[in-house]
Amino acid sequence: MKIKTQTLLALCIFLPSIDSHGTMVAPTPRQPESMYWYQVGCVIGCTCSGGGKESYPTLESVDCPNPAEPTLDTTAEVLTWNIGNTSPSSRGDWNAYMPWRAPGTCKPLDSCGIASGFAVDAAVQFPNAFVNPYVTQGMKGTDLAYDYKLETVWVAGSVVEAAFRLVVNHGGGYQYRVCRKERNNDSGGMTEDCFERNPLAFADAFHTVRFNVDATDPLKENISRASVTLNAVDVTEGVQPAGHAWRRLPIPACACDLGDGCYENSSSDGTKAYVTPNAAAYGHCDTGLQFEAEHLGKDGVWPEGYGYYVETLGGDGGRSEDAKGACNGMKSEEACVTFSGCLWYASADKSVCYEGTKNASEIECESHDQTACATHDDVCEWADTKSLCYSKTQDTKDANTKAKPEGFDGGGTIVDHEANQYDWIIVDKLIAPSEVGRYILQWRWDNEQTPQIWTTCSDIKVVEKKGPETDSSAQAARWMGSSIAGIVALTVSFWL
Repeated sequence: MKIKTQTLLALCIFLPSIDSHGTMVAPTPRQPESMYWYQVGCVIGCTCSGGGKESYPTLESVDCPNPAEPTLDTTAEVLTWNIGNTSPSSRGDWNAYMPWRAPGTCKPLDSCGIASGFAVDAAVQFPNAFVNPYVTQGMKGTDLAYDYKLETVWVAGSVVEAAFRLVVNHGGGYQYRVCRKERNNDSGGMTEDCFERNPLAFADAFHTVRFNVDATDPLKENISRASVTLNAVDVTEGVQPAGHAWRRLPIPACACDLGDGCYENSSSDGTKAYVTPNAAAYGHCDTGLQFEAEHLGKDGVWPEGYGYYVETLGGDGGRSEDAKGACNGMKSEEACVTFSGCLWYASADKSVCYEGTKNASEIECESHDQTACATHDDVCEWADTKSLCYSKTQDTKDANTKAKPEGFDGGGTIVDHEANQYDWIIVDKLIAPSEVGRYILQWRWDNEQTPQIWTTCSDIKVVEKKGPETDSSAQAARWMGSSIAGIVALTVSFWL
């Protein structure tokens, strides 16, 4: 299938600039604040550029003039966004080259992500302010020091559990892989080719959703609400490595390009509702969902399992967050003021609809180039490394002003600093590697809505199975038992 359009609607103008989006939570990640280790500028068949998150990136802006062709059919049930090219957007099949359209064919900048997701020289970037000053933008997750306190022990060939959580749902799917350290110069020698050669098989065809999870022990069952089981959708055709299952995300977003704040008469491509045969309203998705999910509905086992902003579920989808998406899509003051939470700003340089959480100086400064920024230095400040004008009332995301957390020694943090409890996580059962050794485990999430890949990693020690065949103490006990039995038998036969 030849896709002619060269425009990638990344929708980043609608996205919160530095929100965390997804991470593996178990086994314990090696990255501090693991939600923020990912890469942008990712399209199929190319290496992620670390840039290209402006309003409407092109193949040129993500430095991939010759992408691979999509391998997943646009009408297939394995897709999660703009299925069948039903978007009314003027931009055609805008997500044809997003990572999930040919799972595994994008090359990340680092197999364990880079800190903040953006290359330091990206023209447009939104770096995270890490709590730890030793974490700098662009740092590679594979370069983090090994910390034995974060290492998880698995038994070779056993069934084990891994889990992830999302804050923002960009659709697509994921795979768990490993790379053995001893054969790759410890963690620094980890390559994506190594992970690709070693995907872990899913042990069954189900997800388990656990609720109200203790962030310090995510795999522990919480008796306040019973877990639920979902049928998984595994994809084995059109993926890389060939024949090894990737797993589609089970959570549908609302039916528009943005995935939230959708409505029929929107003047914005991002929030303009899809026209589909069965676009029945569901919850806060007034114009329907991206795809049907059997766990939804009155009789479903997880009726709140849908949406775009999904850190917490069961409410209205976070209407304040809706404004962050929908407000930026309003092109006129008249449309802007009709949407709850939106404010209109107009100046000689810029007219924009924005969410009500920003103040006027922030909006004004963001409209300036470097020259204009300097002329407004009473309220604005230019950041050379970001090529952006900031309001002096904003946090400029300088991680070096942060205090060093007690006990940090270069590895990951045990608890995500954002939360002590997770509203929900999705757990999968995997088959552990059969060979004893030390590994890095990778959770790789290929997005379908945006040109992004999230890659969280954990340190794993695979040990020998302790059983009748390998446990030396058990073997000794069996030998002692058989010897005693033999002596008894000889003694009995002698007296007889």
